[in-house]
Amino acid sequence: MTFRSGQDGDGFGPMGGGGFRHRPLEVTVGERGIEGALRLFKKLVLRDGILRDLKRRAHHEKPGDRRRRKAREAARRLRKRLGRAQARGEQTE
Repeated sequence: MTFRSGQDGDGFGPMGGGGFRHRPLEVTVGERGIEGALRLFKKLVLRDGILRDLKRRAHHEKPGDRRRRKAREAARRLRKRLGRAQARGEQTE
């Protein structure tokens, strides 16, 4: 059994002009069984942020709200990067 989230040339992806910008997800059920494959699929979906994008696209987002959200996300990424650098003992400017 294989799980797929879009395939090449089906209109999805960065150049497809379709919906999402995520890469295709594929989990092959081998020795791990269906439960292990589902667990791995859920982990991949969570890591790629697919559910977060789906929830955000469920309702219209005003341009000002979008700018504020993007700024918040950028500030959060910067704080995380600076925190990691400080934990490693690197100099931050």
